[in-house]
Amino acid sequence: MDFEPVNADHAVQSATFSVAFDGPVSPASVQALGRRRDLTSELPAVQNPEGIELNIAPSGTPAPRRMQGVQLAHLRPDGTPAWALRLMGQELAVDCTRYTRWARIWDTAQRYLRVGLSVIPSGDRSRKVTVLGHTVVDQFVANRDEYELSELLKKSRFMANLTFEAGPTWHNHVGWFEKGSDSHLWLNQLNVDAIREPNSGQLLVLVTHNQEVRFAAPLELTAVDDCLDETMNKLHSQNKLVLEELLSPEMSKKIGLGG
Repeated sequence: MDFEPVNADHAVQSATFSVAFDGPVSPASVQALGRRRDLTSELPAVQNPEGIELNIAPSGTPAPRRMQGVQLAHLRPDGTPAWALRLMGQELAVDCTRYTRWARIWDTAQRYLRVGLSVIPSGDRSRKVTVLGHTVVDQFVANRDEYELSELLKKSRFMANLTFEAGPTWHNHVGWFEKGSDSHLWLNQLNVDAIREPNSGQLLVLVTHNQEVRFAAPLELTAVDDCLDETMNKLHSQNKLVLEELLSPEMSKKIGLGG
């Protein structure tokens, strides 16, 4: 084949699980997460990243506000995180770049998210959740510049016909809302990019599927606790359906989409 998945039995480069709140969490919540010893035993690299949020003052002038966050991570020898839990501004997120299979990864990510959610009431008793999100990046390596794209991708509603004759590098981005309910909108964003890696010159195809369940009315933290597992499993199933429609049958089989 002209393409190989980035891993022997799957193509997942990274998976992110996120919770967005209806406003910035308090410094007390950030500090509380950084002190959780049950997490730091698994995620010992603790950092305090900073960010800038721009708010518009009544006069119309941008008013920058400094945000303090916390990240707990398990680092590889090269310093890159295999797992990371972040709380900053209005978002709690788990990043995983050591993917194996869904059940094992989600079990760990869910545990980290639930601990992160548990620290919020310490300083934000009225904070609510507006979005649950899940992003998966799959990576495929081209074995030659004159590759046959049909060995990796099918012609489908997600792909422009031009990409199959565009040469070695191209971009194909599409977004849509799945049928949700009156209580939420379900956003899908699918970016498929053929790029040349700057250092090695290797040709890569990246498939980035971002999903957001946007609640019409913000949810209480207790309600999120009840629906977190069901929602993320639903997003995982949707990711598999999209990949099955996008990838060639040979590649789908190779990365175990049926499992």
